[in-house]
Amino acid sequence: MNDVSPHTTTRATVVRAGYKTTFIALPDWFCGQVLVPVETWIIMTATRKRREDLPGTELWVRARLDARTEFALALQEWEPLTPPRQRRPAAIIPPEERRSTAS
Repeated sequence: MNDVSPHTTTRATVVRAGYKTTFIALPDWFCGQVLVPVETWIIMTATRKRREDLPGTELWVRARLDARTEFALALQEWEPLTPPRQRRPAAIIPPEERRSTAS
């Protein structure tokens, strides 16, 4: 029987980015209190950002969240976290883009 848990998609936040190692926090793993080392090139490739711009960057990553060590997380499939599209207030929507509610 295989005791390995499945991967779960979770959010990761870059805390510190060094030349070789970047430290990330996973809020769903030990409440983000334990920083996880990741090779910086992996994060730079996933985000298409320079190392200097990485701190504060959020990503999606698949991890084994029941892991007891950072190695056992088996992080994979890094994707940039894209915020949901926000609605613009009606006052700044050009008239040609507004829907007419009058019949």
